[in-house]
Amino acid sequence: PGFVICAFACDVRWMCGRLPPIIDVISRCYRRMMPMMPAQKNRLLLLYGSQTGQAKAIAEEIHENADKHGLRTDLFGLELTEKKFDVTKESCVVFVCSTTGDGDPPDNALKFFRRLKKKTLPPDHLAHLSFALLGLGDTNYTNFCNCPKTLEKRLLELGAKPFYPTGYADDAVGLEVVVDPWIEGLWTAVRKQLGLPPDSCTVAMDTVSMATRNNGLTPDGVTNSTDQGSGETDGKVDLKDERTSDVRNEMNGQHAGQAESDKVIKGSFDLGNKENVTVTSSENGTDDRTGTASANPARKLENDTQGVRTEGQDQASLPNVAKTDCFNEVTDCKTADTLTGAETSSTKQPIPDNKTSDGTDTDEQVVSDGREQTGPSLRVSIPPLCDSGLTLPAKPVPYLEVEFHPEESLCVEELPLQGGSPFPSAAADVVMATVTSTTRLTRHDAVKTALDIELDISDSCLLYEPGDSFGVVCPNSEAEVQALLDRLGLTDHADVTFSVKVIQGTKKRAAAVPAYLPARCTIRHVLRTCLEIRAVPKKAFLRMLVEYTSDAVQKRRLQELCSKQGTADYAAFLREPNLGLLDLLAAFPACIPPVERLLEMLPRLQPRPYSVSSSPLLKPGRLHFVFNIVKIPAGSGRVAACTGVCTGWLDSLTRHMQTGVYGDMAEEERVAERISHMSLDDPLKIPIYLRTNTHFRLPPDLSVPIIMVGPGTGVAPFVGFLQHREKQRQLSHDAMCGSSWLFFGCRHKDRDYLYREELERLAAAGVLEHLVVCFSREEPVAMETQGQPPVRYVQDNLLRYGNVMGRALLEDRAVLYVCGDAKNMAKDVNKVITQIVQKFKDCTIQEARNTVFQLRQDRRYIEDIWT
Repeated sequence: PGFVICAFACDVRWMCGRLPPIIDVISRCYRRMMPMMPAQKNRLLLLYGSQTGQAKAIAEEIHENADKHGLRTDLFGLELTEKKFDVTKESCVVFVCSTTGDGDPPDNALKFFRRLKKKTLPPDHLAHLSFALLGLGDTNYTNFCNCPKTLEKRLLELGAKPFYPTGYADDAVGLEVVVDPWIEGLWTAVRKQLGLPPDSCTVAMDTVSMATRNNGLTPDGVTNSTDQGSGETDGKVDLKDERTSDVRNEMNGQHAGQAESDKVIKGSFDLGNKENVTVTSSENGTDDRTGTASANPARKLENDTQGVRTEGQDQASLPNVAKTDCFNEVTDCKTADTLTGAETSSTKQPIPDNKTSDGTDTDEQVVSDGREQTGPSLRVSIPPLCDSGLTLPAKPVPYLEVEFHPEESLCVEELPLQGGSPFPSAAADVVMATVTSTTRLTRHDAVKTALDIELDISDSCLLYEPGDSFGVVCPNSEAEVQALLDRLGLTDHADVTFSVKVIQGTKKRAAAVPAYLPARCTIRHVLRTCLEIRAVPKKAFLRMLVEYTSDAVQKRRLQELCSKQGTADYAAFLREPNLGLLDLLAAFPACIPPVERLLEMLPRLQPRPYSVSSSPLLKPGRLHFVFNIVKIPAGSGRVAACTGVCTGWLDSLTRHMQTGVYGDMAEEERVAERISHMSLDDPLKIPIYLRTNTHFRLPPDLSVPIIMVGPGTGVAPFVGFLQHREKQRQLSHDAMCGSSWLFFGCRHKDRDYLYREELERLAAAGVLEHLVVCFSREEPVAMETQGQPPVRYVQDNLLRYGNVMGRALLEDRAVLYVCGDAKNMAKDVNKVITQIVQKFKDCTIQEARNTVFQLRQDRRYIEDIWT
């Protein structure tokens, strides 16, 4: 019968347009007759949707540890749907999915989502499926975890049933806060779902301990006795209180503001009665996901004579250090070039707290008074952590080995970028664009330095529209790479050709050489062009470093930082100050990891995206973009001040050709640079590629009004919008153009008013009908309405014109564009727009929120924001 139905379905394909109900019935019957995957009680399917690798890495971690819990897993990316897997034939699936862009699915999940969203699918399409879902997102963005939420909603609509609470990990507070306990509780839930007996929690572990004996350490830092205050007795660690309470403490309160429908895990997990089990320590035991380390009675590094400066600031006193322009997987957003944009701050004070009496920013300085630090720091712990037993992540399994080929010569300049591996969000191939000019848009005394760069793309196939963004494929700092080579003792081999291969017989599942590593390369070239050496080391990375640290005190501190009990210290001293590998190695001089482990653990170096600030109609074959040079001060564990990976590189690359709109650049600033470039015959080129963009575009109908909100460098795409509309008006003499509003903000009118001449020209030409500006560091103009706060930020001006904005959005169907800082400005703008809608409609706040949500759904409230 199955064969007959299949043949019949083929015969009537030509009738699909006329007889969809019949085809639907036939398909449902056929699907029910198709065999499911062979019944295997211990099997589950792992699927991931990942843009830059974070979701994939988490899925791989689950895959790696599954067999230790008696489970067999298959791991696939969502792009392999109907090739390697079919969810209609599965019974137990675990999804790990991130969000990119404006709440969109990752590139590798688009096909899967298209198939899942088909309106012809019946409500029992996935009735046989049980699933668990871990979503990755960032609450700095309005559509937090939108892709995982959409996936969960659709799975439920199609009849699938969750067997484990959905977890939504927030990169704003640290993914590990949700990810680690979610994975820990997953094993019990999976085994219960598959009808397997409870997982055994008694596994042999390595025990690393430290004790004082005659005011010194025992050999290798391993004790033969147990410290009385460690919670360890006779070689056993009682995890009853620590494990359950830590899970609850990590989960509770992290998402207190989330709606109940978000299903963010807030309570404790069912850990399979782990609280009643002890973990037996064994010196030669095997690793599971958790390991143990005994207490550390040495509370400070008094025995460390390596001479490394101790950082001792407590968590509450950590300065607000600007992050580097490193990428974030779950948001896939732009580089943090306006991270401390005061013009977008929600704290409306004439002089911010981080200002000194002379008006300089303290976050641009390094302050050290030389006083002895007494609190916890990157290298120092205090009770109760230093006295606690520790639950460690599983030791990463080595799987790569390096083979040097000194007899081979290699021209690294001819190698394909990152092994020719495709870049995330790429809409076209990488092209080499010529830098034709670089203009400094800010005065010399501005808090930030903004540069406008013009690129010649006439010889390439790159075609862009206003609102598009493109990726710049940039290298790491040459000085930082050299410092890393020196620190690891790799200088003599830095330029020797080598190859990488998988270790024969490795226990790592699905081990493979990363595609972004060239088949033949040098260590220097890999560190400079392929690996994100400034990325904050993950806990698994720290766990690896433990194995290559010779000093027992430093080893214990690394164990604390990667442990469950040390989550707060990890966040305070690594994640929040955004420290990288060099900073960590400086703090722990006894740690010397081999290069193979760095190739395994360091993430891929991501291109940095920027918004186009020009129109191809105005200057065909030319492309402009603007950015602030990110300056990151030393301190809080960072050993040296630095600039953003890409912004610093572009600045140094173009220093010899920079000019200033204020005419205040000293000629001597560029003389040496110009002399050093006089002998260069080749034009200056940088590798770029166009990124996908489906939403942040001008309306095709010129009569649609537009409202643009872009403080600081957020004004970039709107310059292109307005230039484009100007040319469209010239080409279409009879075109009726809708009104245009631009809300711009900066610190000072005469220091950092970006594109001032161009914006005023467009306003004078009538292309920009309303140019509304504000200056956060100048004496504000009082509001016309008494009792209103002064105008300092773009959201203040939006509120000032609230009635006009409400009418434009709700009656004239204007499109609202917001570009810039996500952490403060975008949230404040969203709040003000909600207030405007509520007042204009005379409705409740919830009704106003629903209206704003619908504006977003209709693509009439569009954001291009970054952290």
